[in-house]
Amino acid sequence: MRWLRRSSRDEILRGISFGKRGQVLSGGGTTYSRDPRFSHPVANGGAQSSGRNMLMISLFLFGLLVAGVFAWGYLSSAAGQRAVQDVLSSISKYTVDPVSDFFAGVYSTGSGDYFATNVNSSSDKKGIDLVDFRSLTGDAVPAGQPFDILYDIEFYNVPSSTTYQGDFYCYFNTSTKDVESNVRKEGEIISSNSGIIQKGATTLCRISGEQTQALTQDAYSIFGSFSFDTETNDASLPVYFIPGEVADQIGDTDFFDAYDLGISQSELRVVYNGEPISVGIGVGGEGEEQQPVIVRSGDTLSYNTVAITLNNEWNGDIKSFDSFTLYLPDAVTLNDELNGPPSVSCPFSSAGKDERSNSYVMDDTVRDSLFTNYVANYAFFGKSNYRTFQCWISVDPEIFADAPYVVKEYSVDIKYGYTVEEEQETVSIIQQGGALVA
Repeated sequence: MRWLRRSSRDEILRGISFGKRGQVLSGGGTTYSRDPRFSHPVANGGAQSSGRNMLMISLFLFGLLVAGVFAWGYLSSAAGQRAVQDVLSSISKYTVDPVSDFFAGVYSTGSGDYFATNVNSSSDKKGIDLVDFRSLTGDAVPAGQPFDILYDIEFYNVPSSTTYQGDFYCYFNTSTKDVESNVRKEGEIISSNSGIIQKGATTLCRISGEQTQALTQDAYSIFGSFSFDTETNDASLPVYFIPGEVADQIGDTDFFDAYDLGISQSELRVVYNGEPISVGIGVGGEGEEQQPVIVRSGDTLSYNTVAITLNNEWNGDIKSFDSFTLYLPDAVTLNDELNGPPSVSCPFSSAGKDERSNSYVMDDTVRDSLFTNYVANYAFFGKSNYRTFQCWISVDPEIFADAPYVVKEYSVDIKYGYTVEEEQETVSIIQQGGALVA
């Protein structure tokens, strides 16, 4: 019986091999054999695995070949040429240095030169904008034939009867490959209501047959935009004034808490209603740009300021200033001695006063200088997308009339021309008699 038991055990273990420390190497699954030349087991399935790998590599290379042939054919087609031209034309809209732009925005936010606004939640955009610029004759045009591109204009949060004075333009470059040989060609503007933008009016950019006749067979991008006259009105800020004696009495205590006014610094901002340019107003003195404004007289004078931020809220650019007016309360004036003559820092000159306020307008000479040096060079706002002006003010202590504090109002009106962001349409110029579907 002992012999029988030993024989049974040998029979069971005959098909099982062990590696180091009793590790099972085979039995019931993929089989392995021991090669006497090596101290490790050798798999009999290696040849099958190598064959599968070669098959996968072959399929991958074949897929790359098919994709390459497809891409070559697509890029050689009119549709592919239009796609490439779209990409090349769009690159100019974006910065080549997004990291620099990001840190420029961070710097401007932390620098304190930007005076913010509170957004009116009922209107995030107010005015008109170009939402599409599309060809009415398709993507392919025979050389020597004219074609039209439609300006699709959207009205945002303005009455349907609103009209704007506008100025349209469109153009294309004669070369899509050689930048140095580019010649800008202007299209003809055709409008059903010349110079006036209103709902129901139609405006087209026409590229003439003479212009297309001179072009080689290729894809071309046509750019179009328009400017319109608009305004940002009644940008107003409530301003709290306190005498120096009151400021000394409350010390480090928050003024608004001390008088239980139930408001905070963040609420004291101009309300923005969706126009292309927003207006922020900053006030303060004694080293801090915040409210309340502390007014001192006698031997210790306080030097206070008013600052205005113009912020570009849309994707276009300012074209011109038509007017820029600052209104200060009756007892508050710009300090001519500290400000000096109107400059790009403080561009205002007096426009007189009425029973409620002192008016200051942008000086004509400064406005021309700003346009020449900034706007005309497409750098009025710069990467930070805003520009701030700051002026010294004088406050008459009689403003209080024995009250511990008073609330007055600063306001700004600006009228300006604004050019909306360019849109583009890309078409293929084909030979006469060629297929119009490309």
